[in-house]
Amino acid sequence: MILADWIAIGVVLVCLAIGALVGFGKWLKFFTSGIFGFIISVVVCALIGTTFLTASEPLLNAISSLWAGKEGWFFDILDKIHIETVLYFIMLFVAVQIVRIIFVQIVKNVCESQNGFIKFINKTLGALLFLAVGVFIALLAFAIIGMMGGETATKLSDGLQGSLLRLDLVFKNLTGFVAEKLPAGAIG
Repeated sequence: MILADWIAIGVVLVCLAIGALVGFGKWLKFFTSGIFGFIISVVVCALIGTTFLTASEPLLNAISSLWAGKEGWFFDILDKIHIETVLYFIMLFVAVQIVRIIFVQIVKNVCESQNGFIKFINKTLGALLFLAVGVFIALLAFAIIGMMGGETATKLSDGLQGSLLRLDLVFKNLTGFVAEKLPAGAIG
């Protein structure tokens, strides 16, 4: 085993310990509030909203008929920006935000129950969630270093060679980085 393997094992154990210590309910609340919650809601709205946009067309046409055929610059602007679609996504965003907040609060409260089995599940899921976040951050770091290329990527690639946990293959497959073929500073 090389040093990178021991570091990876240490990071995994620390992530599992922190995740279990804090618990799933609190981590879920943390990762779904603030800017994270806003981003989650926007992504959900984009996915759900575009999926059901065609089905909502009769409703959108009924809304746009309120100003259809009326004269004036204000009604022209409403027509050009498709305000009915904007309103559709605003209402969907508000609904998703409310459902997200209620869902997270229910899950958090259930996870923080004093029941022994629920406590075990809360700690286990918390450990797994924080481990997943740690792995995501490590993969993101590998991807950024591989894309930057240059001496740092070459040193990392060389340092990961012979890893028992196959970190060298993870880096190579994730980034497509092959040190011999890239000039210094090239994007991989």
